[in-house]
Amino acid sequence: MAGGLSASTSKEIESQSGKEFRDKFRRIAQLEFEIIKNRMIKEFEEHKVTLEIEGGALASNSSGTLGGYGNLWSFIGFPDAYNPLDGVREKLDQTEIRDFGFKRGQLNLITTEPSREELFAITKISDFRKDFEGGRSWLDGIETGLSGLGLYLYDTEKNFGEKSRSGPAIQLKGGKQSEKAFGEGDTGGAASPQRSRYERTSYISAILKKFRNSILRLNRRVIK
Repeated sequence: MAGGLSASTSKEIESQSGKEFRDKFRRIAQLEFEIIKNRMIKEFEEHKVTLEIEGGALASNSSGTLGGYGNLWSFIGFPDAYNPLDGVREKLDQTEIRDFGFKRGQLNLITTEPSREELFAITKISDFRKDFEGGRSWLDGIETGLSGLGLYLYDTEKNFGEKSRSGPAIQLKGGKQSEKAFGEGDTGGAASPQRSRYERTSYISAILKKFRNSILRLNRRVIK
C-alpha cells in the first residue's frame, strides 16, 4: 500500500462496481487500525506512570516525578479501593472507526479516540477528595505539574490513622510541621528543597498524539 492511485483504479474504487474491492480494502484497513489501537493501549499500560499508580500506596516513585520520594498514588491522594485508571482504559478501549471511505484516491478514516479534554473531565481530583474544589484533573497534572510536594510526608513506618486518605502519607498544612506532630524521628525530608518541585512528564497527551499521527499516516496510504 504505497504510491498513488491511477485514475482508472480510483474511479473503480469510487464506483458501485468497485464495491468488492472497497470491502476488501476496508478489511485490510481495519486490521491495520486494530494494530495501531492495540499499540496505543499497550503504550498506556506499560507507561511508567500507569505502572506506578497501579502499584498503589506502597509503590516506589519509578516515574521520577517526585524525585524518588513516596509515590503518585499517595501524593495525589487516591483512597483505598479506588480505580483511577479504569475510566481512561475504558475510553481508549472504546476507540473505533466511525467512518470509512476514500477521498481523492486515499483512505479517509475517522476514528473515535478520546480527546485530552474528555479524559481530563473524568479524572477530576474533586471526584475522590472532599477537600479539593474545582475541575483540576490529576491526569492533566501528571503532565503540567502538581503542587504540594513540599508539604507531602511519606513514611511507611508511621501510622497516620484517619489523617491519611492514602496509607503511609499525609499532606501537611501551613508549611513543614515539627517532628513532634508525628512522633520523634526523621520525616524523610518531605519539605526539603530537592523534593519541593514536581517533575512534569509526558503521558496521555503523547500517547494520543502518537495514535493520531499513526492514523494520519494510514490515511495517506493508497493502492496503485
